[in-house]
Amino acid sequence: MSATKKITKDMIVDAALEIFRAEGFDAVTSRRVAFKLGCSTQPIYFEYKNMDELKNDIVKKVVGQLNEIFSSVSNEGKEEPDEFVYRSFGLSFLKFVQADPFVFRQIYIVDGKIGRQVDNLRMPIILDILENKYGYKKETALAIHKMASCSLMGMAVFVSSGYKKISEDEMQKNLGILFASICSVYGPPPKLMKIEKFRNHLDQLLASLKK
Repeated sequence: MSATKKITKDMIVDAALEIFRAEGFDAVTSRRVAFKLGCSTQPIYFEYKNMDELKNDIVKKVVGQLNEIFSSVSNEGKEEPDEFVYRSFGLSFLKFVQADPFVFRQIYIVDGKIGRQVDNLRMPIILDILENKYGYKKETALAIHKMASCSLMGMAVFVSSGYKKISEDEMQKNLGILFASICSVYGPPPKLMKIEKFRNHLDQLLASLKK
């Protein structure tokens, strides 16, 4: 008698994620996931009450991947904080879009409520940067991120469309200009203004807006 294949929760999420990456959320059904795993739908409903719960875990998986990219490009390990931490957050998002444009469109364009869910899960990281590292008040931090998100989403749509390739240097430059614009509207980060190196760099960024 052959041994029964053990279907784990991680296996279910990974299979569902593969389907989502290829065809979008509408294609993620219990039958499709079961077929991909080579089992019945029983193990899926043993782990999940419904498919919405499974789709929530797919979103969390995507958020985890976004955070991994952020960690890889972030310079949070430096001894002195600077504006590049928040810029790294934007750069990691654009890198994600560049690597997986279909998933970006599914999350932010096809169904915007999923995009809001992703952003809400990442909000603690954003507020930690803007409040704790930069010294903005929470109300200002939220306003800054809303402004930045509008510009970042425009860049992301451009990147995902494949209309024109954008190099990492171009992304960095555009994000730097965006940060300078934020400083012009909301004022520079209070904590970072204590650092001479940052003040000099900010002066250069602000001067670039006048050219």
